[in-house]
Amino acid sequence: MDKLPLTIRVTATEKQMLRKRAAKYGLSVNALVRFWINTEPNSPRAFGKRKCISCNGTGIISGSHCKRCQSTGYLYYEV
Repeated sequence: MDKLPLTIRVTATEKQMLRKRAAKYGLSVNALVRFWINTEPNSPRAFGKRKCISCNGTGIISGSHCKRCQSTGYLYYEV
C-alpha cells in the first residue's frame, strides 16, 4: 500500500474535537485520521476533499503524474 502525505486544515475547535475523539479511542490524532480515510474515504461526515487546481482533480498533467498533489487529485481534506 502506498503512503501519501496528507494535509488536513482544521480550526482550533476542530483540532480540540479531534484530540478528544482520538483520546476516547486510545489513538493518536494521526491514527484516527488514517483510520477514517482508510475506512470511510467518501464519508461526508468525516472529510471534504479539496481538488488540486493544477491538474483539476485528475492527478495527471499532460500525460504525467501531478507532482503538486502527488497524483491523488486532491490537495487536502477538511474536517
